[in-house]
Amino acid sequence: MQLTYMQSLMQASDGIHKVTALAYSPSDKRLAVCTVDRIVTLFDENGEKRDKFSTKPADKGPKNYVVRAMAFSPDSSRLAIAQSDNIVFVYKLGLEWGDKKSICNKFLQSSPITALVWPMSRPNEVVYGLAEGKVKIGVLRSNKPATLYTTDSYVVAISPNTDGTGTVSAHLDGSIHRFIFAEAGGGAANTKIAHHPCVPYALAWGHNIVVAGNDSQVVFYDQDGGVERTFDYSNDPKCKEFSCAAFNPTGESVVVGNFDSFYTYTLNNRTETWDDVGVKSVPNLYTVTALAWKHDGSRLAVGALTGVLDQYDACIRRSRYKGKFEFTYVSLSQVIVKRLSNGTRIILKSLYGCEITKINIFQDRYVIGNTSETLLLGDLETLKLSEVQWHAPGKEKFVFDNPSVCMVYHAGELSLIEYGCNEVLGSVRTEHISGHLLSVRINERPPRQASPDDPNAPPEGENKQIAYLLDTQTINVKDLCAQANATVNHDSKVDWLELNSRGNLLLFRDKRRHLHLYDTESQTRHTLLNFCTYVQWVPESDVVVAQNRSNLCVWYNIHAPDQVTVHQIRGDVEEIERGDGRTEVIVDEGISAASYLLDEALIQFGGAIDDRDYVKAIEILETLEMSPEAEGMWRQLSDQAMAHSHIAIAERCAAALGDVSRARYLHRVNKKVTEAGDIGLDHWSVRASMAILQKDLRQAEDVLLAQGQTDDTIAMYKTVHQFDEAIAVAESRKHPDATRMRQDYFQHLLDTRQEEKAAMFKENEQDYDKAISLYLQGGLPAKAANVIKTRNMMSNTQLLDRVATALTSAGLHDRAGEFYEEMDQLQRALDSYQKGNAYRQAVELSRRHFPSQVVELQEAWGDWLVSQKQIDMAINHYIEANCSTKAIEAALNARQWVKAAQFIENLDTESAKPYHKQLARHYEESKQLEQAEKFYVAAQATQLAVEMYTKNNLWEKAHKLATSYMSEREVGMLYISQAQRMEAQGKLKEAERLYLTVNEPDLAINMYKKQRKYDAMVRLVASYRKELLKETHQFLAQHLESEGNLREAEHHYCEAGEWLSAVNMYRSNDVWDEAIRVAKLHGGVNASKRVAYAWALALGGEAGAKLLTKLGLIEPAIEYAMESGAFDHAFELARSSLQRKLPEIHLKHALYLEDEEKYNEAEDEFINANKPREAIDMYVHQQDWANAMRVAETYDPSAVSDVYVAEARAAADRNEYPRAEELFLMASKPELALAMYQDAQMWHEALALTQTHLPHKLAEVNMAYQSAQASRGTGGSKTDFLATGRMWENSKQWSNAVDAYLNARKDALPADELEEIWECAVRIARTELRSRYPEVVMEVTRRLREVRRHEAAAEILREAQQLESAVECAMQGECWEKARELAQGQRALEDRVEKAYQSFLVNAENTDGLLELGHTDAALDVLAKGKEWDRLWEMTTKNRCAAPVLAKYAAVRMQQLLDEGGGRRLDEGVRTLFKYGAPASLQYMDMYRDVTKGVLGRNRVQEEEAEQARTVECLRDVLYKVSTALKGSSGGVDPELEQLLMATHYANLFNKCQTEGGRDMAELATKISITLLRYNTVIPSDKVFYQAGMICKEQNQTNLAFVLLNRYVDLTEAIEEGDAGMIDNADFSAATNVPFTDVLPKGQYLPEESEREGVRDWVLSVCMDASVDAALPPEGQAQGTIYAGLYASDLATCIVTGFPVAKRDEMQVNNSVANKRDWNLLVSKTKACPWTGKAESPAW
Repeated sequence: MQLTYMQSLMQASDGIHKVTALAYSPSDKRLAVCTVDRIVTLFDENGEKRDKFSTKPADKGPKNYVVRAMAFSPDSSRLAIAQSDNIVFVYKLGLEWGDKKSICNKFLQSSPITALVWPMSRPNEVVYGLAEGKVKIGVLRSNKPATLYTTDSYVVAISPNTDGTGTVSAHLDGSIHRFIFAEAGGGAANTKIAHHPCVPYALAWGHNIVVAGNDSQVVFYDQDGGVERTFDYSNDPKCKEFSCAAFNPTGESVVVGNFDSFYTYTLNNRTETWDDVGVKSVPNLYTVTALAWKHDGSRLAVGALTGVLDQYDACIRRSRYKGKFEFTYVSLSQVIVKRLSNGTRIILKSLYGCEITKINIFQDRYVIGNTSETLLLGDLETLKLSEVQWHAPGKEKFVFDNPSVCMVYHAGELSLIEYGCNEVLGSVRTEHISGHLLSVRINERPPRQASPDDPNAPPEGENKQIAYLLDTQTINVKDLCAQANATVNHDSKVDWLELNSRGNLLLFRDKRRHLHLYDTESQTRHTLLNFCTYVQWVPESDVVVAQNRSNLCVWYNIHAPDQVTVHQIRGDVEEIERGDGRTEVIVDEGISAASYLLDEALIQFGGAIDDRDYVKAIEILETLEMSPEAEGMWRQLSDQAMAHSHIAIAERCAAALGDVSRARYLHRVNKKVTEAGDIGLDHWSVRASMAILQKDLRQAEDVLLAQGQTDDTIAMYKTVHQFDEAIAVAESRKHPDATRMRQDYFQHLLDTRQEEKAAMFKENEQDYDKAISLYLQGGLPAKAANVIKTRNMMSNTQLLDRVATALTSAGLHDRAGEFYEEMDQLQRALDSYQKGNAYRQAVELSRRHFPSQVVELQEAWGDWLVSQKQIDMAINHYIEANCSTKAIEAALNARQWVKAAQFIENLDTESAKPYHKQLARHYEESKQLEQAEKFYVAAQATQLAVEMYTKNNLWEKAHKLATSYMSEREVGMLYISQAQRMEAQGKLKEAERLYLTVNEPDLAINMYKKQRKYDAMVRLVASYRKELLKETHQFLAQHLESEGNLREAEHHYCEAGEWLSAVNMYRSNDVWDEAIRVAKLHGGVNASKRVAYAWALALGGEAGAKLLTKLGLIEPAIEYAMESGAFDHAFELARSSLQRKLPEIHLKHALYLEDEEKYNEAEDEFINANKPREAIDMYVHQQDWANAMRVAETYDPSAVSDVYVAEARAAADRNEYPRAEELFLMASKPELALAMYQDAQMWHEALALTQTHLPHKLAEVNMAYQSAQASRGTGGSKTDFLATGRMWENSKQWSNAVDAYLNARKDALPADELEEIWECAVRIARTELRSRYPEVVMEVTRRLREVRRHEAAAEILREAQQLESAVECAMQGECWEKARELAQGQRALEDRVEKAYQSFLVNAENTDGLLELGHTDAALDVLAKGKEWDRLWEMTTKNRCAAPVLAKYAAVRMQQLLDEGGGRRLDEGVRTLFKYGAPASLQYMDMYRDVTKGVLGRNRVQEEEAEQARTVECLRDVLYKVSTALKGSSGGVDPELEQLLMATHYANLFNKCQTEGGRDMAELATKISITLLRYNTVIPSDKVFYQAGMICKEQNQTNLAFVLLNRYVDLTEAIEEGDAGMIDNADFSAATNVPFTDVLPKGQYLPEESEREGVRDWVLSVCMDASVDAALPPEGQAQGTIYAGLYASDLATCIVTGFPVAKRDEMQVNNSVANKRDWNLLVSKTKACPWTGKAESPAW
């Protein structure tokens, strides 16, 4: 705990001005202070004085009392003040500054008040102590005090515990009393727990009870009075009397006031003991008289005897998070999280007192804190905090999609924690936590009202639902309150789901884009759309918006899924916006976004129904016109109203729907409700009427009879024509008219010819003869027969004959046969049985009396069964009748295939063929294709078998069968004909497969073309006719364009790379939006702008400019306006949006006016454009010299001379040379006049002008004059040079001829003409002037090189016998064929040419050329130098390069990555070495060292960002192979390489053990981490010590963990200071296996200071523990323990852990030594040898 002085709120006075009381409000917004002046001063949270008021005396009179104590209420709105004049006042202050203050309670006592507290758990009770020794409680509601307990000693101090459930009081006699409120109702709650040796002035209760007084001792008692710890300062002369004490809010730190100082103590959570943090000395403070902690623990207020009030900042540490938040640790279990931007904060406090070890903030809003036992979650906006028990290892994923709940995912389980609740809301098992596959609704809408009449009634309960995926095809909807589940099984993968805001409806979409709705209450499902690209609930409603291609579908009444409103849209839906009474769907239409307004009334109706606000629903519907949607809503409202007994609402709905009868009936019921008064709906008549309306007559009967309304009940049944029910009611109620009703009913039945009911009526009266007569009369002989049988009336033969005759007449022959058989008329019985198809009875009768007819009857029986579709039953009867053919047909028709096959076996081949085909077709339909093939072959119908296999895509079997029984031509014809049939049937895929099987892709392509299946057509063309692909796309595009299918045409144009054609297509069809879209997509922004310009041009004039403005092309719009001559519009646009364009517009306007010959206006515009020079040029162009001179003199004096010059040149053009000369001289340009005369060959005038004005040029002009005279007729052309040269040749003046030819210069003539002229000079020098021949050759070849005529130059050098120079010249010009020709026969020159050519190819990076020459290595070097590694590896594969070559270039790649800075690039380099091999040469030792140290030297952040474990594993494999190769070649390994290998080896094993997890792997990882300490020259020392220390800590190796982490702390401090001399090596002096190094790591392994601080805090906390041994054991005691790895040993080293291996545990395996147990533990997990990587099994 650190207490840092912040500020003084009140300054010290000159004398005694004691601060008597201090109190912070629980809201932390107020600090109340009172001194001896009895005035309460209120400060705000920033220490600013905001208010004050004077206290009141108990009685009117002088103020001679003292304020003893103050305390705020738990809600911070009231302040209790204890006064020495026997009274306690409670002031109501309010929650805001400026609220009116008043006294709301007062408690008058008989003795002075000495102490007062207000426990946090008692919002309406204050506890105070009296001078007479009583401790009382003041009850604010009754304004009456009550005595808690009584003592005989003055109450010195009172303190509550941190949660306010109890108080402790200190008394003058040293006694300490404890009172627990929870025990108040169950006996004596007051307990004397201790007796302090002095007066306990200082008293406080936190984690323990601290007591101090004037004996210079501070004593900590437990709750029961036991002494926990005593701090004795009696030997300290500075320590005086302790005056007061105060615990921080967590109870883990306490401050005790003294003279000029205060003492601070902190609870050591590990040892559960109190530590003395130190003494804060403040000179001239004098005695501390009052202390108060801020309730968030961040501030301590200290008041003293002189009236000073100081404020101290209290925290353990403070840190910043991402520069946005500040964490203040006021205790180990309480942290204040503050947002720096606005100062909002939340107090992160563990209710269980657990240490907060880690804090993260997500989305700048949600706070997550970790403790060892719990998880803390907070919302910085709502300031809600939750704490739940949590034991996960810290690998959780947090989902913050819902603002009300945090979803925590760990190990396949998703836990939901609601902010503000300290229990897990619910947990579910799922692997899918994407926001699209998870939907949570937490009280987003209030639950439906309990009373439909009152929407404002309190809700029925909470509404918390979650929908998630159990698997990809199963959705589970869980009620988190009721723990009820609803499961939705689907036949396809679900890719999106969402609950509505109430959680009772679920929308979900599958991978097929089908949209479904599931009602969790009724558990019913509906399919809304078969194709859906967007779907969402409208916020705060049950309205659904979805997109189906170009349709926007809206369900205003989702309970009627078939009632959907459809809007046509162009584009894709982006979002739904709702606000200000409007709901809009935003659609992206490419260039711009469009909004579609939804019907807000319909949306509100859904909400009203859901909230059961039916009156509001009617108000909404009455504003709508009747439509299918409105009708559905009226019906929905009617159903809801009836379900909740809203009769008036239901009546209105019936009227709206036009159901007049229902409306009238409900109107009558509504009248009954009104007449019933208060009873209303519960009146019996209303209940009966509603039951009748719902067709529940039985309930209506019960209601009416319960009220004695028998007549009404009978009338009800008569009304619905249920007379039997009416009679039953009358008889049960003994109604006097019951008999008459029965008779009337019977007569009614007879009158209405209802003989059946009349017969039943008589049958019930047991008048059977009458009943039989009535049955026969009504044509119901069967019922008459039933009566005879059931009543045993078979003795009456006449009656039997009568009934039998009636049965026969009625067609009931079987029943008639029974009667004939009873009368012994057997033939008639047999005939009746046959007529009635009662063959069973007929066969039985025949077997008894007519045996010869049995076979015939069996066949007839079978025929009848077949006619009745009972074919399977007919089979046996045909067998009995020996009709095998009919039996087979019956078996086939009955699908008794096995039986049919058995029967067919007995037939001959020809007879069996049709049956074999039938069997084959059956097996084909049932997909038993092999059986079908068998029967097709048996039926000699092989072609059908081939077709069968073809239909089922079994092409190989079809082809095998066809080739087995048919010729190749027949197979081809069969496949093509079959394909054509399938094509005709629309089975194009199958037809395609057949065409391709017989190698006829063109037929398949043509098929798709005819069927307009262009995508499939293009696919086949791409596969089989690639050369025609572009042409095909173009053809399809043109064809589709001609048909008007522009979108498809666009697709094919673009696929053909002709997107410009697509743009032109849209332009020609005036679909400019699409043209712009295509141009932007394929040609970029500039292309789209060009199309926009074209559109503007097509519109023309101002409309075009407005279009460009609309498209956001304001600058192009101005350009277009200027081009189209609309300068006024251009000026308007520029002045409003782009003023920097105004000068340009003025300039363009001026040019336009100039073209229009409006020169004066043009001059003005040029001037406005600040372009006077252009105005001058305009007048000059018009030869308006006066205006030009005027503008020049006025606006641009520097241009005056230019005007003179222009006028002079105009005069010269008119041959007015004197005037021109005059003007040139006025312009001070005599040289121009000279040039004029020279051009005009007026040499005399030129000489005169030069002599007068340019005397320095006189000689030059003379020379020019003479030259002109001498060479008149010659010029600068090829002909001129040749003519001059030939003239000298003819004169035999060879040297002059050479010079004449050499006068031709490269800037004057083309190179080929120069070559011809210069060759003449060489010719003359070679033949006529040998003395100058070498000179001329050198000069001409030099000039030919300059004009890139190297080949000609080389030829000249060869003729001059300068062969090497000729070759060099050809190579210089890259004329390699010429160079080879010149070098031919000269071995040295040939080699030189080839080397130069190779070097040229290398420099040009022409790898193809190098490969042609066979220089593979050079080509590879080029690719490596150019970093074209993909091509390099491809080339090595293609050329099958040897492994050493691959290894060489892998090393080159690795070195490149190292040179580029390493870092994450090392991962790629290591994988390259791993894949292509590493060179086994010590010349690469530096590279291996840098790679190893770079990979193993990463800090923790870098390891998390990279695939560290995989990279280390690959690096270990690389080093192992290099080491093995070196051993094989040289017999030994470089010690440094071996050290790198072993460091990487153990680092790799350490990662594997960490990854595998488990107790055994953790043990191995601990040993390996100890071993890695010896490689601290390879791996940064702070890293190895930190890893070893932390894993020892996790394995409860506290002693070793302390030693290692203490060393780590020393290393981190040395790294920060950059001084290795700070490290004390004494602790590891005996650890012979841990080398000392003076080289410090360049950076920290833990970059975050907070993490290093955490390690430092742990080390400091452990060092105070006497049970922890801070030193290493001696070497002799270390053997066999975890310390063994720290000491060097003669024993073999384990390849698994690096620890010494005792002989008894030694195991030789794969050329390595291992501890048998450790090797087996690792191999049982990894299944591989840790050294060689070979597959291994444990060898126990």
